[in-house]
Amino acid sequence: MAEVLEFEPGFQTLSLRDTDLKAEKKLKKKTKQSSKRRSRKVDYLDTEIASDKLVEDITCKGCRKKFSSGRVPKILHCLHAMCTECINVSFLFNEGKNKVKCASCGVLSAGRNAESFRTQSFVQILADIASCYEGHLSGTLHCIGCSNVAGLRCLTCNENYCQEHTDFHVRSRATSHHKVLSFKQILNAPLIISTIKREENCPTHPAKIMEFFCFTCRLPVCTACALTQHKDCIYEELGTAITALKQKFENLKPAFNKKQYNLKKAGSALDATQKNVEGEFGHSMAGLSDSMDKIMRTLRQKEASMNHCIEDHRKEGQGEMRVHQSLLEEQIANIESGVDFVDTVFEFWSPLEVLSMEHDILQRLTELATEGEAPSDDIKPKPYELPPDTEGNVVEAISCMYNSAVTEGPKKDEEKDGKND
Repeated sequence: MAEVLEFEPGFQTLSLRDTDLKAEKKLKKKTKQSSKRRSRKVDYLDTEIASDKLVEDITCKGCRKKFSSGRVPKILHCLHAMCTECINVSFLFNEGKNKVKCASCGVLSAGRNAESFRTQSFVQILADIASCYEGHLSGTLHCIGCSNVAGLRCLTCNENYCQEHTDFHVRSRATSHHKVLSFKQILNAPLIISTIKREENCPTHPAKIMEFFCFTCRLPVCTACALTQHKDCIYEELGTAITALKQKFENLKPAFNKKQYNLKKAGSALDATQKNVEGEFGHSMAGLSDSMDKIMRTLRQKEASMNHCIEDHRKEGQGEMRVHQSLLEEQIANIESGVDFVDTVFEFWSPLEVLSMEHDILQRLTELATEGEAPSDDIKPKPYELPPDTEGNVVEAISCMYNSAVTEGPKKDEEKDGKND
């Protein structure tokens, strides 16, 4: 199998069978120069082929599949491209309306079927070249003239060649002006496809090239068709029609530029508004955080104050209980001492002495029995009572603090701005 080499446009390969010594030296010299040129382009050719834009261009927006011979790219009225499969499916979903919905912008385009829309030939050729490049890498793409792997493409003929048949193709007098490039070169610079001048033959007169465009029938026509079938129609030479169309586009450019400028200006305003909203949101969040910190500090201070009040009330209650306790202990001690005295009198005193103290003993015992009132069993300190509507007061205080924080924030910002001015 012949080795596939990168072809340099404009370089005419010389045959090694030439026995002329000068021709052989010239061949070696040109081969050396060509090798140097290829070595300088290695970094360029080895760059990533499948760029994001290239993949996006050759992919249908409806099914996200690559365009191919079965999925031909068609141009809708919105100037976006969709494959024939997606267009036919869209017609089925919009049955009776004869409209297809663009997958990119959603605009409806009227038509009968996929074939009623014009083919996007540039994208179709680009997708075909990308598919051929994949076949070249896998070794399944063969040269049109032999079974060798094809590595080059004639953009004029739209045919794939190996290096040997490429040399023959460019040496031929009829095809010497054709542009042959490798798949890598084309995919790295896809706009080169548009530089190839393609001439279409008339389907009615195959020997004639379509040189005119009929504006009445909206069809390209050849000279014979223009003089016969379209003699009553309005038609112009293709070059003239293209020049007039370009002039119309140039006339529309100022309006496009103005609309684009206004849209970009509106986009910039939206970006600025978005930034302001984000800044205000951040400021509000920071202000809310500060307000919550103040509220929590106030609540903690209020809690500490109420704890002190409760602690003071507890100490006061404990003091009151100690007073009652001491009074009880004193009464108990008096009763015990009186009882002990009576027991001593009856045990150690003589009857005469006891009877002589009868009045004093009975009076003292009566006093001890009736002195003061016996304390109640349910003596309890007075419970601590919270201020009325404590929760409502706290909520109201929090609301006041929040409102003051919200109003103080803009005032501080205005003061800062005033100082800066």
